[in-house]
Amino acid sequence: MTALTLHGIRRILDGGIPPTLGSASLDGVPHVNLLSHVEYVDAHHVALTFQFFNRSRDNIMATRRACLMVEDPVTGANLVMRLRYLRTETSGPIFERLRAKLAGIAAHTRMENVFRLRGADVYEVLDIETNQQGAQLPTLAPRCDLAAGARAVSARLADCNELAALPQLAMDGLRDDLGVRHAILWLLDEHRHSLYALASMGYAEAGIGAELPLEEAGLAGVAVREGVALRIGHMARMYRYGRMLHAVAREHHMLTDAAQREPIALPGLSTPCSQLAVPLRARGRSVGVLLVESESDQFFGYDDEDALAMLCAQLAQALVTLQGAELEVPTAPAVGTPLPRPEGPPLRLRYFARDGTVFIDGQYLIKGVAGAILWKIAHDAHVSGRSSFTTRELRLAGDSLGLPEVQDNLGVRLLLLQRRLAEWGGPLQIEKLGVGATPWC
Repeated sequence: MTALTLHGIRRILDGGIPPTLGSASLDGVPHVNLLSHVEYVDAHHVALTFQFFNRSRDNIMATRRACLMVEDPVTGANLVMRLRYLRTETSGPIFERLRAKLAGIAAHTRMENVFRLRGADVYEVLDIETNQQGAQLPTLAPRCDLAAGARAVSARLADCNELAALPQLAMDGLRDDLGVRHAILWLLDEHRHSLYALASMGYAEAGIGAELPLEEAGLAGVAVREGVALRIGHMARMYRYGRMLHAVAREHHMLTDAAQREPIALPGLSTPCSQLAVPLRARGRSVGVLLVESESDQFFGYDDEDALAMLCAQLAQALVTLQGAELEVPTAPAVGTPLPRPEGPPLRLRYFARDGTVFIDGQYLIKGVAGAILWKIAHDAHVSGRSSFTTRELRLAGDSLGLPEVQDNLGVRLLLLQRRLAEWGGPLQIEKLGVGATPWC
C-alpha cells in the first residue's frame, strides 16, 4: 500500500467536515475539540487557527504534541495525523490565509463576533494513518483538466509578443481552458497605493480603469501585500471589495454636478461564495493580482491555486518584459502627422490635476497616470495639430504625469488608457503605430 502523503490528502483539509483536535496534559488527561479549518502549508506542515485560550492550547504548549482527525466527505474515511507544534505566527502569509478563510467561515455561520484569529499555529506532520487499510482514497473528479488547461494557456502566453494582447489571452484561457467564469486582472499602482482594473470577464460592466485603494481591495489587496495566493470558500463580509469612492475629485471648490457622478463601476459579483486571489510577481515584487470568483461554495481548490500561481508568474513576467521591449524609443521623436478633422461636435475635456481625473463632455472617463497621459496628448494635439507622439516625450514629462522614477509601467498605463477609451467607444482613441510611438487620433 502506498503511504499517504500530506500533499495527496490536502483536498480533505478544506473543512467539508469539521476536523477534530486531540491533546493530552502532562499527566495524561485527554481533551478533544472541533476546529474550523486546517491550512495546508507544504508537504510536511499544516497550520491551525489559534482563537481561544483553552485546555487544548494549554496541553499543546506543555507537550508540543497533538493529533488531528479529518474525515473525507466523499468516502467517510477517517485520517489521523500526529503533529508536533513548532511555532505561532501572528502576521505574514500563513496568518493572512487563515484569517481570510476564518472570516469566510464566520460569516457563513453568522459568528463573526466569536471567530477572531489570534495566531496561526504551525505544526510538523509526523505521520498519517487511515482506517481504510489496504485501500486507496478516491479523488474527486475536477471540473476540468487543470494541468492540461494550464499548459494550453501557458503555451499561448509564451507565444504572445504584443502587450495589448496579453490581458485578453489570459481572460480567454481562464474561461475556455480552466472553467473560470468570473475574473478581474488588477494591476498595482505603487505610487498611489491602489489597484486598477486592466481586464475582466463575466460581469455586466467590464470596469476597465476602475481604481481601488489597497485597503479597500479585500482579498486581492492582502494577496498583493503578502505576495501569496489567498482562497476562501464561503462568503466573507470582511473581504467584500464592492465599496467605491463616490467623490471623484476631493477639492470641493472644483466639484460640479458632472464631477459628482459615479466613477467607473467596479466589476465583481455582488455575493461571491468563493474567491481566489493570486498575486502577479515578477523580479521579486508584486505587480498586480488576479482575482477569480464564483457563486458556488468551495469552487476553487488547492489545484486551482497551483495552476493559477504558475500562470500568474508567467503573466507577470510577460507584462514586464513586453512593455520594456515595446518602450524602446528612437533617438529622436517621431514626426507628427496632421490631425484629421473629426466629424460631429467637438469634445469638451475637463482635467483635475490633483488626481489626474479626466471628464469628457461631463462624463467621468479615467484618473491617475492614465488620465494625466490622456490630458497631455489631447492638449498637445489641440495646440500643435499633431496626431502622433513618442513614449520618449511622455517619459520626459514624467514628473507632470505622476510617473515614478523607478518602475513607471508606462507601457501598461498606455494599454489601460487604450482599453478604457475603447470601452468608452467615443471618437477619441489611441493606438500604437510602431515601436516607441504612441499615436493619438
